[in-house]
Amino acid sequence: MTDKGFLHFFTAIAGATLLIASLGTAQAADTKQPAKGKPIVSVNGTILTDQDFNAFARTVSSTRGKQMPQAEIMNTLIDRELLYQEALAKGYDKQPDVIRELENQKHSLLANVTVNEVLRAKPVTEQELRKVYKERVLSQKLNEYKARHILVKTEGEAKDIIAQLDKGADFSKLAKAKSIDAASAKKGGDLGWFAPKQMVPEFSKAAAALTKGKYTKTPVKSQFGWHVILLDDTRPVTPPKFEDMKGQLQGAVQNQRLGEYLNKLRKKAKIELK
Repeated sequence: MTDKGFLHFFTAIAGATLLIASLGTAQAADTKQPAKGKPIVSVNGTILTDQDFNAFARTVSSTRGKQMPQAEIMNTLIDRELLYQEALAKGYDKQPDVIRELENQKHSLLANVTVNEVLRAKPVTEQELRKVYKERVLSQKLNEYKARHILVKTEGEAKDIIAQLDKGADFSKLAKAKSIDAASAKKGGDLGWFAPKQMVPEFSKAAAALTKGKYTKTPVKSQFGWHVILLDDTRPVTPPKFEDMKGQLQGAVQNQRLGEYLNKLRKKAKIELK
């Protein structure tokens, strides 16, 4: 049993130069500011400290999705500083496009800081998580379905198949002979167990409306063609455990909290679309 029925409720970089390019939002060493932290390297007289290194290492790890060797991080940090100094020497920081992008990154950085501060000011509690788990997971009475189908190109073909079924024809034999869904046809139209979200809406709705052992009396149209559906069985979905859902639940609570905070800001703000 999978958790897919419930999860829908919750919204390698090669080379130092490419890595540096991907870290545009990382804070560059500023030659005009005194170094903070323990000095670890000097690049053309500019001191880089352990704080610079640690901040850069976090960004690198986040970008790559894995830890890099410290020697590689150091070399990449030095390369970035050399390119940064070269950009200043050539006046690239005065280019209009660069100025706009720096300002854009400043806005993004400070917006993210605000988000972090909002969430840090009111941490998500275990009680809140269990409440959301009860409301969004345990309260949902979801089913999975086991069905067979016969897929054809036209409505007329589907109606003809239904007529044959009404006269006692074997569904599996018709599926093998007439269904254009080759994968299921060779299994007598069997689709196995599925959650509604795994199928196109038209198919799921029709399957859910059937009684066990019954087939659709009218053809069901979808983007794939015309279906005749037979429901073999239905079973309730076993909800995932609270511990397995904790990460998604925390994200849901945090998103709700942030949404409420943004709504308050919007109510106080004067916003005029131009």
